[in-house]
Amino acid sequence: MRKDLLASSLKAVREGREAAKAEADLKPRRLSGVLDVQRGLDQLAAGAARAISPSEIAGSAIRDRFDIQDELEDLVASIKASGQRLPVLLRRVRGGPLPYEVVYGRRRIEACRQLGIDVQAYISEMDDREALISQGLENAARLQRSFIEQAVYAEQLLNHSFSRDEVCDVLAIDKTTLSRMLGIAEAVPATLIAAIGPAHDSGRRPWMQLREVLSAQPDLTEAALLAMVPADRASNERLQAVLTALTKRPAGAQTASAKRVLREKLTIERSPKKLAIRCADKSLTGFTAYLDDRLDQILEDYLRDQGKAKATSRVK
Repeated sequence: MRKDLLASSLKAVREGREAAKAEADLKPRRLSGVLDVQRGLDQLAAGAARAISPSEIAGSAIRDRFDIQDELEDLVASIKASGQRLPVLLRRVRGGPLPYEVVYGRRRIEACRQLGIDVQAYISEMDDREALISQGLENAARLQRSFIEQAVYAEQLLNHSFSRDEVCDVLAIDKTTLSRMLGIAEAVPATLIAAIGPAHDSGRRPWMQLREVLSAQPDLTEAALLAMVPADRASNERLQAVLTALTKRPAGAQTASAKRVLREKLTIERSPKKLAIRCADKSLTGFTAYLDDRLDQILEDYLRDQGKAKATSRVK
């Protein structure tokens, strides 16, 4: 019997070591595709670019920016005066209406199109996944995307079967930043984001504030939100105008009945050491996973607030 116990114990130890080794090896394997694409881009950049007519280039599957016309006049003037210094990256398309598809460099292509000149481009054979990784790596290193553009781009990558680790690696961000980005991209209606625009100088905080205000006012319709966006202002000003309009809404704008209906969709059991949440409505399928993804940030916010409260009590 002792031998059987010893044998089973040794087996458990071996299995535990193998499981730990498999887990340690998982991330390098998962991100190896990103590293392979990066090496391929480095090799490609060492070669010679080719001149391609813009009329032969189709658009990419995912937009890396909201508006390629943004500050395009400066780029057109620069290429006209000094030529196109940075080649774009294209991939060959088999059986499509056009022979090439842009991987990155849409604004440079548009500038060359307006100037009526060929585009200097690297040409590569890539599948959809490799093309998206290449686009993300290039833009993370060079493109000055705004916070909300980055957030929407991250969400699109996840929708194209990228893991969170891969998105973090491609965009050079950490998991906390990614969680914040996705929380905003999911909570703020896509139509409202498009109406506001990139808001390049606004950063993260106004978008997080917008998310919080919207979550406190679930009775607002999409039409009501869009009506708050002043079309005749710059993107940063549109964002601030929407925030101002939302924060000035009367306290009773969200009715008690609306709050009650939302709360009835959840069954909550709470004690000092336990919180159990059950979704009683099919419309909330996935809410627990949504909440689980954000627990790290919620805990971080709670601990920070607790620290502030203790500091204030000591001052008093």
